Amino acid sequence: MTLSPAPARTEERGLLRRAVAVLDTLAAEPSPPSVRAIAERTGLSKSAVQRILVELEAVDLAARDPETRRYRLGPRTLALGSAYQHGLSLRAAAMGAMTDLAAAVKETVGLSVGDADRMIHVEQVEPQRRLTARFHVGRPLPLWFGAPSRVLLAERTDAEILRVADQRELTDLDPVNPPAPEQLRRQVAEVRRTGHARAFEETIEGVHTLSVPVRGAMGVLAAVLSVTAPAERLPAERMDEVLPQLEEAAARISVRLGHRPPQNS
Repeated sequence: MTLSPAPARTEERGLLRRAVAVLDTLAAEPSPPSVRAIAERTGLSKSAVQRILVELEAVDLAARDPETRRYRLGPRTLALGSAYQHGLSLRAAAMGAMTDLAAAVKETVGLSVGDADRMIHVEQVEPQRRLTARFHVGRPLPLWFGAPSRVLLAERTDAEILRVADQRELTDLDPVNPPAPEQLRRQVAEVRRTGHARAFEETIEGVHTLSVPVRGAMGVLAAVLSVTAPAERLPAERMDEVLPQLEEAAARISVRLGHRPPQNS
């Protein structure tokens, strides 16, 4: 005989899910939403939303503006988020997805971060095959060439992109086919449109790279995830095939970093 869960415990689980839905809505809105707006977004009644907000305020997970009487996230959410981030590192969040992706596509997978006007490859996972293309792990590189750099630049202002493109900071690595300033600006615009970057024999002869963003809490760019391979194994057609897998791996890492994709309205 199968026993049904006790009604009280079922109700408690449902209440928790509704409370999380309300918190997600508070986090997603740029300004404190009205009770009615929260109700429409979550599918709850206004009375249910009001009850949940009162309970959240009592434990500092929500805070009410005394003038507008609207709610925002409370100070306790910051403490919880900080505690989560403290126990998490980018490498720990990324290695599982990177290893799975490298095994699936049988090419080198790399992770890069931005540092002012530099880009640094911080980790890579290589497949078990003889000929692979490697990232320059730990080597700072400027932002005016390479697919990962364009993902980083796509988050910058147009003025910053112009400055990087025009200054072309010197580096001890001579890219074989870097883009001209105007071409770089067009490529960054394409990254903003498509959400990914491609480089064909740009930094190293005979090597192609495909890159996508990894996001952390509040949608902030946390890193860049890339697949790099010999040109003959990663032509444009195969990039089209690999891209969904690369984006899925980046999404897995992003979730572990606290990113919540925007909900469909």
